[in-house]
Amino acid sequence: MPYRPSAFRKQDHGDFSRRVKQIDPMGQVGGPRGRNRTQPKVVTAALLGFGAAYTAAAIGTNRATIEATLRQQGLTSDTQQLVLSALTAALAATLVMLTLQVIRTALTAGVGRKNGRAYVLGAALAFAMFYTPDAIYLLGYDLLDGHSQGFLAKAGDLVGDVFPGLDIDQIRFTSSRG
Repeated sequence: MPYRPSAFRKQDHGDFSRRVKQIDPMGQVGGPRGRNRTQPKVVTAALLGFGAAYTAAAIGTNRATIEATLRQQGLTSDTQQLVLSALTAALAATLVMLTLQVIRTALTAGVGRKNGRAYVLGAALAFAMFYTPDAIYLLGYDLLDGHSQGFLAKAGDLVGDVFPGLDIDQIRFTSSRG
């Protein structure tokens, strides 16, 4: 019997695909297993990882300073405990996020892997920068020529002029040459 198109014939996959394409054109891109066409945001992920890790390192190593600052503000002990608990929760969330990004880097492909790598790289750079001994910074400063050292000293003086309440001795570059 020859095939005659009619309203009562059995529909195949092609008919289904045409109908889905009419209703939802984006549904035909590949469905739930389709290709992810989002662009990687490597710089954003790296900066986010750097900021989160540097903040976590600063909070984690300066508990005594944070407690002293809270006492100077005249807060009650309950409020101080609440602030410290919130900072602890932020540290835990940051470490969980870093762990998830490491897992994302190891187990996914494509855009997820690229963004995860950037986040982990930013975090690693932040931890490296935070925990580098001061002797390394001074050694690097001593390797600069006189013009570069003068430029950095003038930049430190400019910051001191713009922010007069800032203790400039903590941020000024110093050299053993004077």
